[in-house]
Amino acid sequence: MGEEMRLSEDQLRFIQEKIPEPYNTPERFGEYFSTKIQLHNTLCTLVIAEVKNKMLLPLLKKYSYRFFCRIDSDHQTKQPASIIDKIIREKGYTLENFTTTMKDLVRFRVVCNFIKDVKEVAEAIERSEVLNKTFNIKTDNTIDRHPKERKSAERSVKLILKNIKNPGLFLEIQVMTQLSEAWDKKDHFLVYELRRRHPGKEADNFPDYLDSKMYAMGELLYVADNYFEALRESREEKEEEKKEISES
Repeated sequence: MGEEMRLSEDQLRFIQEKIPEPYNTPERFGEYFSTKIQLHNTLCTLVIAEVKNKMLLPLLKKYSYRFFCRIDSDHQTKQPASIIDKIIREKGYTLENFTTTMKDLVRFRVVCNFIKDVKEVAEAIERSEVLNKTFNIKTDNTIDRHPKERKSAERSVKLILKNIKNPGLFLEIQVMTQLSEAWDKKDHFLVYELRRRHPGKEADNFPDYLDSKMYAMGELLYVADNYFEALRESREEKEEEKKEISES
């Protein structure tokens, strides 16, 4: 199914009224946005290579005995429909300024095995000399944040990179566990997309409290992540004890 078939009435109206010809149709509006964020895309591709080769490769060698992390860049560019939705729903964004105000037009993920791995990857990115010469890096850690202070059940570390020479040029790096990513992909389909296409209709969208159930499931997976973290620590402590005994 093409993206034009999933557009809401508000989005279709926006495309017809706001986007210049010949791109003001459901079939061609994506081309308009693609041309606007070419520089963002190029920059994101370069950062992916830097993170992979300079930050993740040493960690992958360090933890070569187990799965540590992987990069997910399959959805590097924000979907045009999502850009329109953000312009419509959130204050401060317009068709004229979105390229310099939206901080997640391009992004990629680093998906890790354990919570400890998430924090280690995030810290490596924060400390990168190369990235700090090019970007101002702002970190938003929601892993241990109280539910009242979060918009959703997603728990991750998001790093917003703001280009120093071009202050309106941003990209986002998301670092999360495999369980958190699995939840996010399901929530995107079951809750986010439905809410995006039919905003302001919570009772109709979720008569069975599906959104609340998904939030609760996210919290359960956070409990599971913490339990796995405790098991990892226990095993590594025992391995370290064995090593010390063998060396003594």
